[in-house]
Amino acid sequence: MEKSNYPQLDEGLDEKVIGFDGKIFTLKELRATANEYTAKAPIEERKSIKKKFEQIFNCDKDKIPDELLKEVYGGNIKTAEIWKPVPLYKTEKNGEAEYSVSNFGRIKHYGIIMKQGDKLGKEYGGYLVMKDYTRPAEYKFDSTTCVYRFVAAAFLPNYKKGMHVHHINNNGYDCRPENLILLEKDQHSLVHNFPIPELAEDPNYGK
Repeated sequence: MEKSNYPQLDEGLDEKVIGFDGKIFTLKELRATANEYTAKAPIEERKSIKKKFEQIFNCDKDKIPDELLKEVYGGNIKTAEIWKPVPLYKTEKNGEAEYSVSNFGRIKHYGIIMKQGDKLGKEYGGYLVMKDYTRPAEYKFDSTTCVYRFVAAAFLPNYKKGMHVHHINNNGYDCRPENLILLEKDQHSLVHNFPIPELAEDPNYGK
């Protein structure tokens, strides 16, 4: 396991946290898995990873083709796509939730699938925001609200504002709930080997 440049961050790694579907991880295990994607990787590597996962998060079909799921996630994937309303948004229109999100990280606004892309100023940085602002007055977030927060709010039962959402494989393009886990700020620092700043929450998120 990689040692931290901050000795205090190599202590307490046996602490356990609960992920999606009750799966238990130690912080030590999370540190070991947080190595599949990095914003410091060569640009061609980052482009390749984004191109692969973009086939999923920007798929505009009603149902993601099974062969595409197998191509991106591997031949053993058996999970069907499940859509859930995002609980921070309560409005409905013609029976459609204001925002709904799937377990593959796709997002609908009143039933319309929204396009996603890299967070502003962070091309190939691995953190997705919604880019489809055809009717901006209807949206209750801005371009800094990350897609993983919508997934966490809908699929992780203990989600609350202010908690850190960690990507277990460190790939922010992979926003499946099983790849997300809720951490406190200090736990997140232990996992990543360096001090993590406080979250800058979007004040409009969830209003």
